[in-house]
Amino acid sequence: MAVLLVIGACSPDDTSASTTLVAPTSTSTSAPATTSTAAPPATTTTAEPTTTTEPATTTTGPVLLPGDWADRPMIVSAFGALGWWNGSSWVQVESNTSLPVEGGEDYQVARLGVEATTTAGPETLTCEPVGSPGVELAEPELLGEWPGPYGVAISAPWELVPHVVEEIDDNGTYAGFAAELLAARGLNVAEPQIKQLIRADLEGDGVNEVIVVAEHLEDGLSPLASSGDYSIAFMRKVVDGEVQTAILGEAVITDPGTPEDPEINLAFAIGAVADLSGDGTMEVVVSSAYYEGLSVEVWEYFNDDFGMIPAVTAGCGA
Repeated sequence: MAVLLVIGACSPDDTSASTTLVAPTSTSTSAPATTSTAAPPATTTTAEPTTTTEPATTTTGPVLLPGDWADRPMIVSAFGALGWWNGSSWVQVESNTSLPVEGGEDYQVARLGVEATTTAGPETLTCEPVGSPGVELAEPELLGEWPGPYGVAISAPWELVPHVVEEIDDNGTYAGFAAELLAARGLNVAEPQIKQLIRADLEGDGVNEVIVVAEHLEDGLSPLASSGDYSIAFMRKVVDGEVQTAILGEAVITDPGTPEDPEINLAFAIGAVADLSGDGTMEVVVSSAYYEGLSVEVWEYFNDDFGMIPAVTAGCGA
């Protein structure tokens, strides 16, 4: 089984000729107890880049919300803390990490279509019986529910969505791109089902990226996958006049295995596109679910050479 997420930059009417694909540094496989394999190298699609005519998003200064915020803005889920940006690098929360919170801090919710704040208590153990370090959110339902899309919360006062983020409809263009990616992984699907299609200007440079999740699970997130099941997420981005595709997670079932040694499904979703480091560039929150678990991972756009890379993650499940 393989799991595929792709993010890209182009407009929704992107239908032209050649595209260069860049394989991501890592494939999102953070859900516990899964049998997914590393993503295969990215494959070339057939679309030329198009550049949007929207001007770069600018602000006159940081937008800071009043509240009781943590000194180090920590990113959390309801089942564990992910980590934080320390000004120069990401800090991943491990089992022995001491969290930079006292309790009572405010948290902004980073989730598509949701604008809300909540509060949380002091450090505690979450996701029993695993015992991951985390905090107890006052309103965990604001982040979403299994199987997702699932967002995160961050104890930070800045504007989380400083640039364009909008969900759009597909005219068949992105289903075609998904079909090419699935075919490269041994699964021929004439018309892949588009689960999510999001246009976003991650860097505020006036050039939109497009994030796509295509998915079909014959029996949902059952313990046994079916041949032909897939959940694939990818981003398309214009770099030096060419469209590149980054894979954030993939689960493509060409052989479901046996009842004694089955493959299982993963369902990927985009939980949020938000600035979680405070630098004005937005990150992408990817959730992945299976029949008895859920994980959430933050991906950042590193640079044009390396594309999207995973930053911090948390998960809970058997």
